[in-house]
Amino acid sequence: MPLRSLAPFKVPRRAAAAQVSQVFNVPAPVGGLNYRDPIAAMQPTDALTLTNFIPKQQGVELRKGWKINTETINYSVESIFSFKSPGQTKIFAAANGDIYDVTTDPATVAVSTTGSTDDEWHTTMFSTPADNFLLAVSPGAGYWTYDTTSGWVQRSVTGLPSDVETVAVWKQRVWFTAKDDQNVYYLDTVNAITGTATSFPMGSLLRNGGSVAALINWTLDAGIGIDDHLVVVGTQGDVGVWAGTDPTTASTFGLKGVWYIGPVPEHGTFYTPFGGDVMIVSEFGLVPMSRLVNGQFGEQQAGPAAKIQSVLGPLIKRLRGDKFWNVFSVPAEDILVISLPAEGGTYRQFGMNVTTGAWCLFDGMPLRCATMVDGSLYFGTEDGYTCQGLTGSTDNALINGTAGNAVLGEIQSAFQAFGSAANLKKFQMARPIFISQAQPSVKLRMNTQFATTSPGGAPTFFDAESAYWDSAIWNVASWVGDNTYQAWAGTSGLGYYGALRMKVRGLPGTIFTSSHIMSEPGGVM
Repeated sequence: MPLRSLAPFKVPRRAAAAQVSQVFNVPAPVGGLNYRDPIAAMQPTDALTLTNFIPKQQGVELRKGWKINTETINYSVESIFSFKSPGQTKIFAAANGDIYDVTTDPATVAVSTTGSTDDEWHTTMFSTPADNFLLAVSPGAGYWTYDTTSGWVQRSVTGLPSDVETVAVWKQRVWFTAKDDQNVYYLDTVNAITGTATSFPMGSLLRNGGSVAALINWTLDAGIGIDDHLVVVGTQGDVGVWAGTDPTTASTFGLKGVWYIGPVPEHGTFYTPFGGDVMIVSEFGLVPMSRLVNGQFGEQQAGPAAKIQSVLGPLIKRLRGDKFWNVFSVPAEDILVISLPAEGGTYRQFGMNVTTGAWCLFDGMPLRCATMVDGSLYFGTEDGYTCQGLTGSTDNALINGTAGNAVLGEIQSAFQAFGSAANLKKFQMARPIFISQAQPSVKLRMNTQFATTSPGGAPTFFDAESAYWDSAIWNVASWVGDNTYQAWAGTSGLGYYGALRMKVRGLPGTIFTSSHIMSEPGGVM
């Protein structure tokens, strides 16, 4: 049988369409905020915006909320501080010349008419063989103590100025600074809370002028064993470190060195212990004492706040004279917080992951003054409330923890070229991926060509009540536990570089892990 050729198709077959769109995986910005590097050369794990999300190792996590603790003070809360001894914990706040007990609601007046000129109190705990004491000082009010036996007592110390400003304990001896004073003052007797104060001149180490702003006890190992050193900080940025035991003689008390860190804030607490270190906020940023004295902090060696210094530094210069600065660690969240004075009625706090050094920003938390109590954050507000911070699932919750608003976070990752930086891209879709106990609500957009535009409006989040075994309705209730949530969302944008911008509302602990970005590559023109 002869072979015959096949008859041609009357309708030509269409060639398979070539795949045009590409999908890229972008990790969460666990490297935190980056205001330092060129905007076109950042790592994918950096962020241009990271508000109310804490950078953790596995992703960025939505912070916890805050709730009202007391609501019966009708004046701005200017200071908040705590007393802790075996069997008793007390929280106090200062407002309108009085000291209030704000341990529980309602707040009650503990001391009426203290004489304080500005209600700015500085406190420290001191344990002696006799008892545990809270030492408290304020310009105009003088020196007060609190203990479980006598309560609040105003102390009269011979030789101590009335405008005493800060108090510290070093080598079991109480030390003081006074307003606009270059001298410091110490009690002659160790393990005593009253007696006679002797002045000690510090003017020689204040090479840039000003007065003594703070005294800090710093415990470190200087190579000959662990010892306590006294750190003296001047208002204009001079820092002196003293060692010894007895300040009455030069042979037992000596200056080890003087360094310069730039002017420090005038109000609040601008330093905090940090492990075996001390962190100080100044116009140079966040200064670790250990690196300063070892010559490892300066213009050529980046400090822990290097990635945000271009923003933090100008803020410190602009707000240095405003109330109030607060620096503290929150161990339960693994963060160190720098709380700024309000600007235009807006309160903000920078937070640093203490393990990775990555930074974020908090807003929506009206923190005017702060204290840590048993590892929990408490703060006072301008409208007379005391609150517990970084707790619960909503902001501005009531005293019983109900109501409030779901925490709103915002993220913009670093700009990426998504292939070749020379080729134009058309961004089509984005798929953020979250781990959470409830599906978060998201509004997103793709920013191109280095824009930082926020999505319009705000997402609405309703927390479905969690279900429990043997009481919830099968196939209806939402079961407790972490789940992964991901969904494609349409985007638009044309550019050579792109970055995902999102507003997110959800439960605290919601973790943004990564995103998938779909784009269509184009030409170079």
